Amino acid sequence: MLPKFIFQAEDNLVEKPWGGNFIAKLKGIEANKIGESWEFSAHPSRPSLIAINGKIRFDELIKKFRREILGDLEEFPILVKLIDANEDLSVQVHPSEEQAKELGEKDHGKPEAWVVLDAEENAKIYLGFKEDVEPEEFLKAIERNENVLNYLNAIRVEKGDAFYIPAGTIHALGKGVRVLEVSTNSNITYRIYDYGRGRELHLDKAFKVLNFKRTGVEELRQKPKRLNGLLRYIDTSYFKVDRVLSNTRISKETFQILLCIDGRVKLKSSSDIVEVKRGRSALIPAITKDYGIELEDEAEAYVVSPTKI
Repeated sequence: MLPKFIFQAEDNLVEKPWGGNFIAKLKGIEANKIGESWEFSAHPSRPSLIAINGKIRFDELIKKFRREILGDLEEFPILVKLIDANEDLSVQVHPSEEQAKELGEKDHGKPEAWVVLDAEENAKIYLGFKEDVEPEEFLKAIERNENVLNYLNAIRVEKGDAFYIPAGTIHALGKGVRVLEVSTNSNITYRIYDYGRGRELHLDKAFKVLNFKRTGVEELRQKPKRLNGLLRYIDTSYFKVDRVLSNTRISKETFQILLCIDGRVKLKSSSDIVEVKRGRSALIPAITKDYGIELEDEAEAYVVSPTKI
């Protein structure tokens, strides 16, 4: 029997050399260099463990209860992460679904989006090219180990900023930025520039998927809109991200993931009441057609939903 609200059995954390202590503090644990937290991951490279009858891998749970969790969806379509960039992250790009297939990847393409949860003063992200760039010129700059950030749009960010990053768009998180990242369920990354740290670059594939045209930042900056107690930060054909502004009730056909970033949240179905504490997340499966959200202790919470295509 699947519960009305599902929780992870344990945190799904990824240590990174560039990670900090933002995620550890958020979750109330003793750890350092935590760069990522994967929330309800069904990706085979790092599936979450779910607290049902002890512990079960989330991808295995979906196989057993696909209809109950996903509704009409054939597979789990998104990947939700918290990311703490305590140093400048590598410059990278992701392929589209079509490009991933053409390149022989077993994974999906990867459009993604960021909602800034925290940012140090003057912290930046890098998103798209400032001007049209010739691939040959850009490749020579990389080979000479020039600072390729000079080619990119540098955007100062603060809490509440949100951006959509289409496949093919060059991008990087700068030092001191912490985001909620939502993407399709893919872990493909082609690294283009890494500040001479010595890690592998993926230039051949990256240059096959990069959009070398000028990127208008305002086209990718998301403009939040209010919806019945929610503030919709991200609205794409793949996924949606809403901040919960006030107590509200939601009706839906598929699953949603709620993340509590501060305070506490109560979720209420017709039969169950659960509490989601700071740093935790809950999955509301498709079988829970209708539920209420109550904010406590000045809670900050986000709801991530797949977009049914």
